[in-house]
Amino acid sequence: KLLILCCSRPENNCTGCMSIIIRPATAEDKEFIITSVIEAEKSGSDVVSYCAIFSITEEEFKELLGEILDEGIEGHELYIPNFLIAEMDNEKAATISTWLEKENGIASNIIKSNLLLFFLDRDKILNATPSLSLMNEVNITREEKTLQLECVYTVPKFRGHGLTRQLIDEAIKLKQEAGFTFNKVQVIVLKNNQNALNAYRKAGFTIIQEKQCTDKAILSLLPCDTKVLMERKIYTE
Repeated sequence: KLLILCCSRPENNCTGCMSIIIRPATAEDKEFIITSVIEAEKSGSDVVSYCAIFSITEEEFKELLGEILDEGIEGHELYIPNFLIAEMDNEKAATISTWLEKENGIASNIIKSNLLLFFLDRDKILNATPSLSLMNEVNITREEKTLQLECVYTVPKFRGHGLTRQLIDEAIKLKQEAGFTFNKVQVIVLKNNQNALNAYRKAGFTIIQEKQCTDKAILSLLPCDTKVLMERKIYTE
């Protein structure tokens, strides 16, 4: 566990120090992870892309996430050991999922697609074909042997304490200590999510790629028609 003391001074009046603990996620964090994944998916809107694509309710999506997390398949974001949890004053405040893309030779999108095929009804998969084709127009390929970030979420009342950057820095450190070799970190963000873009810029990321879908039907599947790839270089001595 990483213990940090955070001193908040709104309007120059110190409110006292708050303890921040960053730790690996466990099975007991599953419900918090599910909530965080859904809120991260919404990107400040009411649109959950998985629900729109596969014509499922948010409750059904929660059940689907639970099944995928319980399956325990590594190599993509929906794997509990890939998550870090930040706690502030004994409350779960933020989370992030990180993994090294194609570390085991299989792309994360292939792993996740196979899991969706396994758990979703065949008819839902077939009916989703037009939506999946549309989503492919904004698809950004994840770079092999690059540390990837996903499912980044901070509970609203804990925002403003730099938890995203602290989680990213801790994730990088832990992966390096575990012997993983990488020289960059990447995250895919919807362009309309200015709060996320600003948080990543403060954490040292820059935009290196954009992909836009010109078909406005994409807005029924995503909160925005453009995805951006942001990157942070890792310099080692």
